[in-house]
Amino acid sequence: MSRIVSANLGTAVWRAGLADPYLHWRREKSAWEMAVSWESQRTTATGLPPEVYRVLAGHDAFLSPTLLLGIVEHRVALDTTRTPSQNDLSCMLLTKSGQVSVAVEAKAGEDFDKTLGEWLGKEKESGGKRRRLDFLCKLLDIEQPPSPLLRYQLFHRAASAVLEARRWHVGKALMLVQSFKESATSWDDYVAFATQLAITPVRNAVSGPLRLPETDLYLAWIDSPMATDLVATTAI
Repeated sequence: MSRIVSANLGTAVWRAGLADPYLHWRREKSAWEMAVSWESQRTTATGLPPEVYRVLAGHDAFLSPTLLLGIVEHRVALDTTRTPSQNDLSCMLLTKSGQVSVAVEAKAGEDFDKTLGEWLGKEKESGGKRRRLDFLCKLLDIEQPPSPLLRYQLFHRAASAVLEARRWHVGKALMLVQSFKESATSWDDYVAFATQLAITPVRNAVSGPLRLPETDLYLAWIDSPMATDLVATTAI
């Protein structure tokens, strides 16, 4: 993981970090919508998309949130440095009660990738994956075995928020799903994961915390609008 963050080059930075900068960079796709959502706020007082600010500021643990640092496509090592959790956006926020580590996962009609059962695959091929799952479950205080129907992406994205909080020595972590368009399963999958953590999920609100050693973990699902032409021009 690089410790150097390059100067902001606008939406070009977001596009460059994609696995396929041509296929995935389209209007109404999560990468494009998220880049415009955040870049359009780069000169505002908070640096946060308005709906994100409203939801966070409405919770006592996140009063007066301000973006201190955002790193696009930030990779967080998990149990090993292989196959890290690649966050759409990793943030450090400042609030009235201190700093918060945030892992943002953007969706625009996509599912949360594979279920645990699909990701683990055949027993003989999944020794490393089982060690990874053991690590994630221990980190998130989840009793094993978790349901194979839960989505692996939610496990490692929540874990990355916690790991970055510990790296920066801050006491709060947040996994934030920024939804521009919902898939047929994404909300239900989010609810199932939150329930696994003994967190009651509420749409467009911060839920939690799950109290972990050193860090309290919160979850949030925020519905964001697709960018208008006017908003898009302010971001590019």
